[in-house]
Amino acid sequence: MAVTELAGAEFTGERVIPEQVDADLLNEHVARYRFANGFIAGRTARPRVLDAGCGSGYGTAELTNAEAITAADISADAVEYARRKYGREGVRFLRASCEAMPFAGESFDLVVAFEVIEHLEQWQDLISEANRVLAAGGTLLVSTPNRDYYAESRGDAGPNPFHVHEFEYEEFREALTAVFPHVRIWTQNHAGAIVFAPQEGATARASLDAQANHDTKGANFFVAACSRTPFAVAADIYAWLPSSANVLRERERHIAKLSGELLKKDAWLRESVEAHGTLQENHEALTAELRKQNKWAAELNQKVAHREARIAELQRELDTRLAWIGNLEARLDSAGAELDRRQAEADEERQRAAGEVDRLNGIVTERTQWAQRLDTEIAERNAVIAETRAELRRVAATRWVRTGAKLGLGPDVRSDQ
Repeated sequence: MAVTELAGAEFTGERVIPEQVDADLLNEHVARYRFANGFIAGRTARPRVLDAGCGSGYGTAELTNAEAITAADISADAVEYARRKYGREGVRFLRASCEAMPFAGESFDLVVAFEVIEHLEQWQDLISEANRVLAAGGTLLVSTPNRDYYAESRGDAGPNPFHVHEFEYEEFREALTAVFPHVRIWTQNHAGAIVFAPQEGATARASLDAQANHDTKGANFFVAACSRTPFAVAADIYAWLPSSANVLRERERHIAKLSGELLKKDAWLRESVEAHGTLQENHEALTAELRKQNKWAAELNQKVAHREARIAELQRELDTRLAWIGNLEARLDSAGAELDRRQAEADEERQRAAGEVDRLNGIVTERTQWAQRLDTEIAERNAVIAETRAELRRVAATRWVRTGAKLGLGPDVRSDQ
């Protein structure tokens, strides 16, 4: 939440902003700080005070008896808002956790932690940290709502979603006495009073029903003082009567405010009745139009249903054709594969035939060449034979051969042989 928005933020009851709460609720919180002033007054030394969980800073401003105050809160926005609105000399606002205080031991004479402990996951650390930072003779003032009272008063609303752990009286006392040897607990309640006040100043005097304020079961809040040493402050009943506590005057103002609100609401009601009449007419017109539209929508739905049926029929037909196409594609794929196989076989057969043709061509060429060589040899032999026969004829024609033939001597070299 931005600092500039903090004062205008919606009030939840957990972050008190004076301008946004009614007087009784604000006084309920301010009274604790007025009560704390009694633990500051009378000290001879300059008291050092820590307001742990200071929120928007309104309470820190009430600690008028302290000169040196450190006010800390986990919310950076709240701290910045408090610093701007309630900052003054001697007051330091800073961001810090109540479960891990960034202060040296024995730094303060009084630590106040009002309506903080019930918001903490590690609430025990608040008590132990307060004990650590308190000087000798210092006091922790800590307050918390009474779980028993608020469980009954909240009824069906259920637990407060902002509270992590709430206490009843005995648990609260035991948690504090586990750390501090001296603990004193006051109950805090709203109380109606009849006030007699003179026009001139006089000493305040109060007559209180002490017994009625000892009911721890029905108390609204518990306020405890804790110390390592005996208390110097008496355990008296403390009552604060703020200027805004004139109940009758506040009631009269409230009644006047309510009367004005009633007049506004009556005027608003008349306007609402008139507006209702207009709305009724509009409603009837809209109803007639709606019936017309519903009839048109019914007819349209019927057409849509018919078209959807036709679409379904076409879809089925499409599915059948797609299945047929799928089957045909499968068959084509199979035929293509078979064709590829046969083509491969034909290619292989052509390659084998081509090889065989090449081989036969080689044989033919070889045999042709052999025949040609043979013809050449035959021609050559025939030429030799012819030449030989011619030679024989020449020999046979000689006189010596003819004479030998007649005598029966020598070879027969007749030309016809």
